[in-house]
Amino acid sequence: MKQLPELLAPAGSLAALRAAVENGADAVYLGGKRFGARQYAANFDSQELREAVAFCHRKDVRTYVTVNTLLDDEEMDALPEYVRDLYEAGVDAVIVQDMGVLRVIRRLLPDWEIHASTQMTISNVEGARLLAAQGVNRVVLARELTLDEIAQVAKESGVEVEVFIHGALCIGYSGQCLMSSLIGGRSGNRGRCAQPCRLGYGLVDGTGQELVDRQKVGHHLLSPRDIMTLDLLPDLVQAGVRSLKIEGRMKRPEYVATAVRQYREALDRLGRGGRRGLAVNAEAERALRQIFNRDFSAAYLRGNPGRDLMSYKRPNNRGVFLGRVISVDSRRGQVSIALEEALGVGDEIEAWVTRGGRTAVKVQGLWVGGEMREKALPGEAAFVEWRGKLRPGDRIFKIHDEALEARARESYQRPGGGRRFPLTAHVRAYVGEPVVVEFRDAEGRSGRGRSAEPAQEAVKRPLTEAVLQEQLGRLGNTPFRLDGVTLEGDGKAMIPLRQLNEARRQAIEELETLRCAGMQRPPIDEGRWRQALGELGLAGRSAGRSDLTVKHRTTPLLVAAVEGMTALKAALSAGVDEVLLSIEGYRHGEPFRSGDEALALQLCREAGVSAAIALPRLFRPEQRSNVAESIRRWHEAGARQFLIANLGFLEGLRELEGVKVRADFPLWVFNGQAARFLAELGVAEFTVSPELSYEQMKALSIHGLLRAGAHRSQAEIIVHGSLPMMVSEYCAIGALLGGRTLDKPCDSACRRHRELYLQDRLNFRFPLYTDAFCRMHVMNPKDLSLLENLPDLLSLGFRRLRVEGRTENAAWLKSVLPVYRKALQAAAAGRWDEASLSRWRAALEKVHPAGYTKGHLFRGVE
Repeated sequence: MKQLPELLAPAGSLAALRAAVENGADAVYLGGKRFGARQYAANFDSQELREAVAFCHRKDVRTYVTVNTLLDDEEMDALPEYVRDLYEAGVDAVIVQDMGVLRVIRRLLPDWEIHASTQMTISNVEGARLLAAQGVNRVVLARELTLDEIAQVAKESGVEVEVFIHGALCIGYSGQCLMSSLIGGRSGNRGRCAQPCRLGYGLVDGTGQELVDRQKVGHHLLSPRDIMTLDLLPDLVQAGVRSLKIEGRMKRPEYVATAVRQYREALDRLGRGGRRGLAVNAEAERALRQIFNRDFSAAYLRGNPGRDLMSYKRPNNRGVFLGRVISVDSRRGQVSIALEEALGVGDEIEAWVTRGGRTAVKVQGLWVGGEMREKALPGEAAFVEWRGKLRPGDRIFKIHDEALEARARESYQRPGGGRRFPLTAHVRAYVGEPVVVEFRDAEGRSGRGRSAEPAQEAVKRPLTEAVLQEQLGRLGNTPFRLDGVTLEGDGKAMIPLRQLNEARRQAIEELETLRCAGMQRPPIDEGRWRQALGELGLAGRSAGRSDLTVKHRTTPLLVAAVEGMTALKAALSAGVDEVLLSIEGYRHGEPFRSGDEALALQLCREAGVSAAIALPRLFRPEQRSNVAESIRRWHEAGARQFLIANLGFLEGLRELEGVKVRADFPLWVFNGQAARFLAELGVAEFTVSPELSYEQMKALSIHGLLRAGAHRSQAEIIVHGSLPMMVSEYCAIGALLGGRTLDKPCDSACRRHRELYLQDRLNFRFPLYTDAFCRMHVMNPKDLSLLENLPDLLSLGFRRLRVEGRTENAAWLKSVLPVYRKALQAAAAGRWDEASLSRWRAALEKVHPAGYTKGHLFRGVE
C-alpha cells in the first residue's frame, strides 16, 4: 500500500474548522471574505483567518484558501493586497480558477503553493501537465473521471492530484455552467450558484408531451446523489491521489466533524492493515447517511453510472430509513412505528406519506409497550406524538439524530478533546542542578524547559517516572498527549511542583514554536513585489480609470459556428467572413464524415472565407486517440486554425506545423490578466465570457485587450444564438429513456427523438442535445441577440462577432446571418437607423418567436 494521502476537509466557519481539525483532517480549505466560490458561507475576515491559520499550524494542519472565482478588472486591482495578506497570515496554498489570478499570484509570489480548482475543468494529463509548467503544484481533477483516468493523470502529469471523495456533486462539469447566472443572475463561477439543478423539471418532446412519469420517477431530473467513497479508499490510494477532499463549506460543523471522523478512521485502518484492514464499517456508513445524504453514489469513479448517479425524488437530505407506520391513533395524536433503526428523544423524523407530501416532527416523547423511554431500539414498536395525517404503511425517515449530533459537537467543543499528537518526555534531575524537561514529537523535534532553581535533596518523595508521568501529562489545551517518560538522575532530586509545571510550559512552548516554524515562509521582498506589480500593470492602474473613454472603432468579422456540410454551405451563401467548423456533434454523431474535411476547407477557400476547427468542449483520457485522429485529419486537409475550450488540447496542437490556436469562452476570459495568460501560452485570440457586462468589457477595451493589431490580443464575442447552459457527463435522455445504469449501457434513446427539452415549473423549455461523446448539453430557452447593440460593441474594438449556429439547420442560418451581415455593415459605416433596426428585429422574431435575451450585457452577474 502506498503512503496515505492527505485528508482535506471544508471549513465554512471557525466552528467547522475546529470540527475538521479535531476529528483528524490533515488540511482544511476555507474562504476569505472575497473571491471564494462559496460566497454564502460565513467565511473568514482577515483577523479570523490569521487565528484559523495559527490554530491549524499548532495542530500540524495545513490551510488552503479559496481564491477560486472569476475576477473582473476592477476586482483584479484589489487582488495583490488581498493575496499578500493571505501569504503573510501563513496560508499554505491558494486554490484558483481564474487564469488571470494564477498569472498574478505566480508573478507576485513565485514560491507560494498554488492549487488549480476543479472549476478549471482539468480532465486529462495534457491539461495537468500544462498547469504544472505554469507553476501549479496541484490540480483538483474534474469529478467525472474514473479511477483509471485519475491514475493516468497522477502518473504522467508531474503534478499532485486531488480528488473529491465525499459530499455534493455538480451535475455539470465544474466551471462549465451558466445555468444559475442565465436564469437568475447568480454566477456559479463567481461563488453564488443558486443550484437550479436541484429544482424540478420534466422531460418533454417537441409537442410538450411528458416522456417521464414524474410521480413514479421523481421531479428532480438534474439532481445528483452525494458522493461517498469509503469502500474505494484503497483504489484511490493505489491510483496515486495526493489529497482526498470532502465537499461541504456550506455544511454545519456537525456534518464536517462526522464526515472527517469516518474517513480519518477508515484511512488509519487502511494504513495499519492495508486493503484487508478496510472492511467497510456499516456503522461508519450509517453515520454518513444520517448526518446528511441525498442517497450515495461513487460518482464516475467506477464508470458512468447513468440513473444510478441521480436522486430524482429528493434534492435535499433523505436521512435514514427508520421504519413504517403500524397504526395511527388520531384521538391521542400518536402513531406506532415498527423500528429498523434506534430512535431517541430529540431526534427529528419525517414521513413520506402516500398522499399529501411530507411532514416532519421532533420527537418529544417516546413510548414502548406503554413505558416512557428516552430511546427505543431496532425491532421494537414505538409510539410517538404526531398530529399529521398518516396512514399505516407510510415510510418514516430519521433526518436528525440527536445523539450523533451531540457526539459531533463534543468532538470540537470540549476543552482538551479532539486531536492530539504523541510526545515522549526525558527529564534530567540531579541534586544541585536545575531540572531539565525535554519533550520530543514523532518527527524528532524537541522543546526544552528548566526549573528556575536547582533541585534539592528529597526528604521523603524524590522525583520518579510515575510522578513525572502524572505532572508532565497534564497538557491541557495543547495539541499533545504524553506517551512516555524517561528519567535520568541520582534518584534523590526534588523540586516544587510549580517549578516543574513551569519547565513543562517552557518545553511545550518551544516545541510548538518549532512545529509552526516549519510552516513559515520567507518575508516578501519589497523591491521584487513592486517590480512585479509594475510588470503586471497593476501598480496604480485604477487611478483615473473613470475618466477614460473608448474612442476606437474597428470593422470586425462576422463569424458563424456551424456543424455539417449542409449548414456550412448555408453559412457560406449568407456572406460570412469566417466559419467555425464544430466537431462536437450536437446531434449525437460526427457532424463531418471522414473524408469531408478536404471538401469543407475547399468550399471555404473558394468562397474566400476563413475557417477554424472548433474542437469539443471537453477532453478526457479515454478520448485521446479519437481526438488526436480528428485533429490529424483536419490538419492534413489543410486546417491551420483551431478553437479550443479546454487547456488539454494545447499540447498536441503545438506539435503541428503552422497552427494558430484560439480560445473559446469556457476558457474564461473575465479580465485582462487571463487574456495575457493565454497569449503567453501562444493563444492570442480569445472569446470573452458571456457573463461579462458591457462595462466590464469596456475595461478590457480601455487596456488595449480588444483592439486588433500585430501586438494585441484579438477578441471575439458571441452576439446571437443558443448558449449552452451546461454540459454534463450525465445524460438525462440516456438515463431516463435509454435505461443507462452503471451495469447497463444506453440503448441510444436520443436517436429515437428529434426534439427533447427539460421543462421547468414556469414552463420554460431548455433544449437538450447529446453530442458524439454521449454528453448532454442543456441550452438556454431564449436565444441571445445583441443586434441592437452592435454599434456599442464595435466601439469596443472586437475583432470577431459570432453567431452560434451549431445546433441550428440551414434554414435558420439563411434567415439569421443575412440580418447580421446587413446590420454589421450599417454599424461599421455609421448608417445605423431605427427603421432598419425595426426590419431586422422583425426578421429575427420570425425565426425565434419565443423572444430573445441580451444575456448579461447590461445586468452583469453577482
